[in-house]
Amino acid sequence: MHPLLDAGIPWQMTALQSNSSSANVVSEKPVQSQDHIALTEIPQDLLDELRERVWVYTASAFALEGGRPAYVGTVTCVAAAGQSYLLTAAHVWRRLRGDRFALSLAADRLLVPVRKDLVEPTVLGTTESEWGPDLALVRLPDLVARGISQVKAFYNIDKRRFPSGERPPYETGLWAVIGAPAEQSVVEEEEVILKVSLLASVVASPQERDGFDYVDLSYYHVGRLDLPGSYGGISGAGLWHLPISRSPSGAVRWSGEARLEGVAFYQQPAGTQEGVIRCHGRKSLYDRALPVA
Repeated sequence: MHPLLDAGIPWQMTALQSNSSSANVVSEKPVQSQDHIALTEIPQDLLDELRERVWVYTASAFALEGGRPAYVGTVTCVAAAGQSYLLTAAHVWRRLRGDRFALSLAADRLLVPVRKDLVEPTVLGTTESEWGPDLALVRLPDLVARGISQVKAFYNIDKRRFPSGERPPYETGLWAVIGAPAEQSVVEEEEVILKVSLLASVVASPQERDGFDYVDLSYYHVGRLDLPGSYGGISGAGLWHLPISRSPSGAVRWSGEARLEGVAFYQQPAGTQEGVIRCHGRKSLYDRALPVA
């Protein structure tokens, strides 16, 4: 363990990332379209592959104030302009009180503490509301980033910037966030058990307001007892676009790309019919939050 990360703390994070279908939560409204791919058509092994692809950039964040780690939300590891960062929601960063916070990087590993006096946060937004803004970019020292990179990958922003003015393909592919809903997670005396799930949807609704853009992901709750009543714990997760298509033979295939498109920060009250996760979109992320090389 690198000294700037301290020596770890005696708590393990057990991430339930088995190949069972319960680790992938997918939901959609009925859609009538010749080109539409129903989520039920996507093979389980492909869903597992998609989940693992975005999980490699993702970590869970814990506040260390007090005697026990408190699960706060989700962060994405990104690299931009020669620096390494944690990307999350502003309210997640504010809840990481105390002089240290901790990251869970993989199953059956100790939580990794990070001293807050070593990092440099840039925060957009001071209040928690449905429109934000609610973004935080936390620059890491090189030595801390190298320690994290032994387990996680940093998504290279500079190599994947989108052409200016290009509209995201909201009507195609899967749109997803990944994280552990707090109500499905367990904090025990010796370990934290997080059920890490890919929350995927084909219903992505964009809008703009006061110079920021937003993407609402809709999750159809009818008959889905596996969906959480609250999406708390997903805050700060990256919004990913996963291009899928149908081959000439009719099989569902994935392009291999995972495109970071935004950050989740708000949930609309989940009813019996539908739940909605609101994310900042591409414009907010790339034009307002991330540095340019």
